[in-house]
Order: sequence, then structure tokens, then C-alpha cells
Amino acid sequence: MFFQKIAFSNLRKNTKAYTPFLLSMSLLVAVIMMTQIIVNNPGMNKLPSSQSAIFMFRLGNIILMVFAAIFSFYTNNFLIKQRKKEFGLYNVLGLGKREIALVVFWELFYSCLISLAAGLVGGLLFARLGFLILKRILEVGESFVFELSVESIGLVILYFLMVYGCLFLFNMLQVRRTKPIELLQGSKRNEQEPRAKGFLALLGIICLAVGYTISVTIKSPISALALFFVAVILVIIATYLLFISGSIKALQFLRKRSTYYYQTTHFINVSTMLYRMKQNAAGLASICILSTMVLVTVATTASLYFGQKNVVETRFPYDFQIESEANLQQLNQAIDSLENKVTLKNRKQVTATKDLLFTVEGNTLTPSTTFEDNSENLEKAVFLTFVTSTEYQRITGKEGPEKDELLVFPETWTHQALPKELTIDHSQFTLRSLTELPPFTQVENPVQQLVVVVDDTWLSEKLTSWYQEKEFLIYQQPVITTVFDFQVPETSDRETMGKEIRKDLQAADPNARIESKDLFQVQTKTFTGGFFFLGLIFGLIFILAATLIIYYKQVSEGIEDKERFEILQKVGLSHKEVKQVIQQQVLMIFSFPLVAAIIHLAFAFPMIRKLLLLFGLTDRNLLISVTVVSVALFAVIYLLVYLITAKVYYRLVEREQ
Repeated sequence: MFFQKIAFSNLRKNTKAYTPFLLSMSLLVAVIMMTQIIVNNPGMNKLPSSQSAIFMFRLGNIILMVFAAIFSFYTNNFLIKQRKKEFGLYNVLGLGKREIALVVFWELFYSCLISLAAGLVGGLLFARLGFLILKRILEVGESFVFELSVESIGLVILYFLMVYGCLFLFNMLQVRRTKPIELLQGSKRNEQEPRAKGFLALLGIICLAVGYTISVTIKSPISALALFFVAVILVIIATYLLFISGSIKALQFLRKRSTYYYQTTHFINVSTMLYRMKQNAAGLASICILSTMVLVTVATTASLYFGQKNVVETRFPYDFQIESEANLQQLNQAIDSLENKVTLKNRKQVTATKDLLFTVEGNTLTPSTTFEDNSENLEKAVFLTFVTSTEYQRITGKEGPEKDELLVFPETWTHQALPKELTIDHSQFTLRSLTELPPFTQVENPVQQLVVVVDDTWLSEKLTSWYQEKEFLIYQQPVITTVFDFQVPETSDRETMGKEIRKDLQAADPNARIESKDLFQVQTKTFTGGFFFLGLIFGLIFILAATLIIYYKQVSEGIEDKERFEILQKVGLSHKEVKQVIQQQVLMIFSFPLVAAIIHLAFAFPMIRKLLLLFGLTDRNLLISVTVVSVALFAVIYLLVYLITAKVYYRLVEREQ
């Protein structure tokens, strides 16, 4: 009971340190509880594209659990640093490390009970609210209902018992490896001026330059997907190296400028930050990385959600698209019979080749039957869809190209400037812009692609030459693409009618590839809505993490600076000057991560845009607008955190009059 009373008393007396820790742990319990309930909800199986939705939420839940464990250790590390002096005092007064271990155990035990109790109750409320938000975002029916499972609660409790168990072992290792005198001075270590290592700063600049270059120069969305994490890791490494080494160099430079350094506020701020910049910079770099993650996550997921219409319209310019190689008569008869159910519009049909893979070298295109030729550089891959001159004239009523000409859509050649001439398998062509060719449209594609109108005889000879082997003979066969729009009296009936139309057409030609705009829109809404919901959750967690790092940083430094400011006030520093010093110091420190995060986001924008092309989002203006709004909202939140933490720091260091 003795150790339990000490532990309980410590929790009450160290509210400034423990309250943020308990709040953060409770919120982590609540968020993971909410995602567990969503993942294990039976209604998830009834959603359109349910398997992809379930996979997405399970993956998000795993990421949150990993982040919760890492962040728990991060906040606990701040906490244990403030308690080291107290543990050292216990040791000096006669308590052995075994007894200290019991105190730490009961403190963590009570913390675990409090965070689990508050988190589970909050998690139930969050889950209910989250279901309402998710249901609103996905626009699903009554089948998606809130159901609480004992399994979800049990998994959350077991997981956080394991987390707290690991925290206890970590704390014991810290106490056991430290001598009593070091425990007493635990919060005053690392007070030596750090040395700026020019090599680390140079390495940081190189990593940052390489990461930015990858993002800015990337041309292929597929390459962007492959190199995204490489660029992210390089920028993270660069951020830590530059904040640690670069900030020290900058402060040392300011100290050498006597006209700047020998002013009251500047002298105190520069000297104070310089002696603790190694620890300071690591925290600031963490805030910068978390801020960047918030901006990228929210901007990306919000752009996909609000750009659903653009995604659908890009993927499906018509309500139905059917690709068939046989049974064309039966398929056309089935389409004709649809007139009894719905009103058909914009019905068109074109005969073309399949999408044929080529390798680009300068202005020369070489036919290929595998991606192996393009594995090292996906920007060399291009798909060509050939339409004969005769078919072009039938569709448009215009004259086709000459034998040495090609008609192309220039907008679909996305990775580089379209040349005036192209050589395809030793045949040189002059290019002319193609203004229209229904049902093909001029949109930016994830993979470089050209719709080419070419002479009939040349195409026939080349297809026979390129695809002689038995397994590639299928590429000689044309594909007949049929598109049309349909109208129904009630908009709400479009999904049901889309399913009926697809069923009728599939019966007419079982081998046809039939795609419906309305059915794709339902699937897209589930994916983008769930993605946006997870983005909001991740954004909330990252903001929480950044806020707590800022808070703990201010509290720990406020406690350490209290004695310094008391001495300065005793020798004549006024309360007004103290406020000026604090405001300038806090503003100087915490403006850096926000500015750096916005710069990171700006350089990441080209890569983000390429990645979103893979999902079919081509609206650049929408992406820019959503990104700007995300930055503005986050900046407001960041400013509020700055104002609150500045007050906390001021109350800690100011000497009472």
C-alpha cells in the first residue's frame, strides 16, 4: 500500500507532466477503439467494393497501432526525463531501485487504468460519431449500422496492456542504468554547447536536394509510385540533419554578429537555444515531419474525395463502354433492345487495335511485348492505339492522313514534349493534331498513351510483322468499342438500371468487357470516402502528436529556464522584457517547422499530383485549392498551439512580483 500511495500522490502532484500524457494515451485508445469497431462491423461486408474498403481500414488500423506504440514511447520519454530527479531523490533517501521500480509500476498501472477507462468510453462516443460521419461521407443505406463487439474491446485492452508493459520495462532500464547522482541531475544534462558538424549539414543538403529533385523531375506516375518512399525517407533524413547541424551553424553565425547578438532579447534567446539545440532541433524536426504528414495526408485524401466527379468523368466520358472482339451482331441487338427500357444517347462505335506497348528512345518507337524492356525506366513505355484511316473517315466524315502522316491527340503524350516527327519501326511520320475522334478523349493518363490514326495498309503489314508468335496473335485482332449514354426518369434509379443493362449485355456477349459509369461512381465513392475518413483520423493523430511534442518541449524547457530567468529578473530584467524574450524565442523556434513543412509540401506537390493521376484525378486547380485550404487551416491550428504553449512557458519561467 505504501508504494501505491506514493504512486497515486505522484500522479496528483505532477499534473502538468502527467495530464498531457494521460490525455494523449486516452485519445489513442479512443481512436484505435473507433477503427476496430469500424473494421469488425458486419455492415462493412455490405458496402460496394467491400473487400477493398475492409482492406483499407485494416491497413489504416495497423498503421495507427504502430504509430500509437511509437508515440507512447516518445511521450513517455519526455515524462521520465522530468521524473529522473525525483527518482534520484528517492534513491538518496534510502529507496532501492527495486522499490523505485514498484513506484513506477503503480504509476503506470494507474495511468493505464485511467487511459483505458477514459479511452474506451471516449472510443464508444467517437465510434458512434465516426459512424455517422462515415455514413454521411459514403452515402450508404441503413445496412451500415453501429454494432459493438466484445472482440474489439478485448483487442484494444490487450494491445495497450502490452504497450504499458513495454513502457514499464523501458523505464526500468533507464533507472537501472543511471547512477543516483545522475538521476538527481537528470533534467540538467546535455547543457554543453553542441558542436556543429559541417559534414552532417552537407549530407542533409545533399539528401534534401536529391529528394526535391526526384519529386520535381518525375514524369511518370508509375515512377512516382516507385520513388515516393525513397524521396520521403531522404527528406526526413535531411530534415533532421539540417535542423540539428544547420540550426547550430545559424545560431553560431548570429552570435558572431555583435550588432545583433548584444541586444537583451537576442542575447538571451541565442545563448539559450544554442546550448540546448541538439535536443531542441530533434524535437523541431519531429514537429516539421509531423506537420508535413498532416498537410500531405489531408490534402491528398481531401482532393480525392472532393474530386470524385473529375475521377469518374476522366475514367468514363460515357455512361457505358463495351469492348468486344466477337458477337458484334448479338451485342448490337441487345443494345437496340435497351430502347424499350431507357432512352439511349450519344451511341458510337469504333474499331481499333488493342493497346500496344512500345519503347520510346528519343523520337523512335520500337514495338515490345513485355515491360522488361522498360523496367529500368518506365518513362520509356508508351501504349499506342491504332485506328485506320478508313475507320477515321467513317466516324468523322473527314479525310484521313497521308501515308507518311499520323493523326494524334497531343494532350495524351504527358511525360515529355510531343515531337513534330516520330519513327515507328523504321517508318518516319509527320504528326498532325487530332481534334476529335469519338469515343476517344483527350485526357492526361497515368501511362503515356497515344491514339494514332494511320494508313490501313501500313498498319495491317506491321501488325502481321510484329506479332507473329502464337501467344501474341491476339494483338492482330481488332477491338470494337461501343459507348452510349442513357436516361431514366429518376436519378436514384440509375444504379439499378446500370446493373440491369450490364446483365443484359453480358448475356449477349459473355466475353465482352462491360464497364458502367454509375457503378464505378458508387465504388469510387466508397474508396475515396473511406480514404478521406482515414485521412482525417491520421491528420488528427499527427496534429495531436505535434501539439504534445510542442507542449512537452515548452514544459521541460520552462522548468529548466525558470532558474535562469529568476536570476535575470533579479539583476534587472523587467516582466515586459521577459515577455518579449519568451515571445521572440517561441515564435523563432516554432515558425521554423511550419515554414519548412510548407516548403516540403510545395516540392512534394508535383509527385503528389502524379500519384493522384493513378487514381484518375486530373483536375490540377482542385488539387491546388484543396492544398491551399489545408495549409491555411493547419496554420490556424498551429498558431493556436503556439499561443497556448507560449503562455504555459511564460507562467513557468516568470518570477512573481
